[in-house]
Amino acid sequence: MLRTLFGELAPRRMPLPHDPDETAHVELDPHGNTLAPAHARPTLAQQGAIDVVVDASPAAAMREHFGATRANLDHASAMITLLDPSQLWASQVIHALSDAASQHVERLSLRERGTLRTLAVIERTLVLRRGAAPLKVYHADIRATGLEQEEIANALAEGSHMTAVIIGAMQPHAVVALLRSLLAATRQPEWRCPWLVFILPPGAAALRQRILDQDWPPHVRTAAMSESLTGASSVWNTVLTAWEAASAATRGTEPQLAASPGVAGAPPPDGIPALRPDGVARALSLVARTEGLLACGLVNLACGDLLAADARDGSGHSLAAHAAAMCAARQAHLCAGGADTPAPDELLITAGPHQVLLRAVAKAGSLGLVALLERSQANLALLRFRLLEAEKHLI
Repeated sequence: MLRTLFGELAPRRMPLPHDPDETAHVELDPHGNTLAPAHARPTLAQQGAIDVVVDASPAAAMREHFGATRANLDHASAMITLLDPSQLWASQVIHALSDAASQHVERLSLRERGTLRTLAVIERTLVLRRGAAPLKVYHADIRATGLEQEEIANALAEGSHMTAVIIGAMQPHAVVALLRSLLAATRQPEWRCPWLVFILPPGAAALRQRILDQDWPPHVRTAAMSESLTGASSVWNTVLTAWEAASAATRGTEPQLAASPGVAGAPPPDGIPALRPDGVARALSLVARTEGLLACGLVNLACGDLLAADARDGSGHSLAAHAAAMCAARQAHLCAGGADTPAPDELLITAGPHQVLLRAVAKAGSLGLVALLERSQANLALLRFRLLEAEKHLI
């Protein structure tokens, strides 16, 4: 049963009218045996949940199987794991995706042999995408406690292409424990997942900074996105946005730009840290491909001077003016609040058909990234994700 749920079988096809190949469509089990056509078999929803009794550690069994089927993620099917310690959204997302795509939810209950207690209920559904490979989306409702709970969650996450960690109504000590567990897991030799994306509630700037400041291994790329999660659809849209951005970054499809004059190789202005050669061009090229973006640039937050920019359709002059105005508003906010007022990590304004977003660079408080967008086409979630990635190329 573990092989069925965690296996690399081709996705089941929904029967289509006038499909001459449907009657010939068969599937193979992991041992190569022919199964009945998919439409002729009852779905898992009709059969009920599958119970699997494990003798040893369920995490060890999962690791053993994933080690055989997902040792090389370049050749494994696309997989996203949803980690939801608060148990607020992940199950809803799985079932909403199942209903929207008419794909059943595969459900597996792991039980301990001695007591038959449920250790975890693992759910998976398949997301079919037009023009792209299907996505397997997993979620584990873990009933075990302590170290066993962490091991089951990590065993599921470590074989994924991306793990989305949904931080909901968690107490600060629980968040600290979660970060420690993930940090330890990513340093284990079994960990292969290249992307950790944290979805935070709005106004969690301090938590976002704490996550990004952790000593993550070089092979694990992290991002933290603050979003207002109002339902399963908004959670999934945020996860899918992160997946698309992560996939583009992994493929290296961002266009290259020449370094802006006066940035690479030139002495930095007073108070500005030294910038990595070609880092500014790389960072701006990553942001510039965001849908709806007219211009983006690197700005001196103290005076509003634009240090480098990538603009199209003659939007460079407008970007410079908006950057100066946003920095002035930021300075006014700091002056009005007094010495103890924390600096905002992001400002967003709407100006007619345009939106302007200013975000401070986390590791260089004197620098900021500014973006000018077409409001009707703006994708703020994707933009924020790419700004976080762009920061890593600057310093």
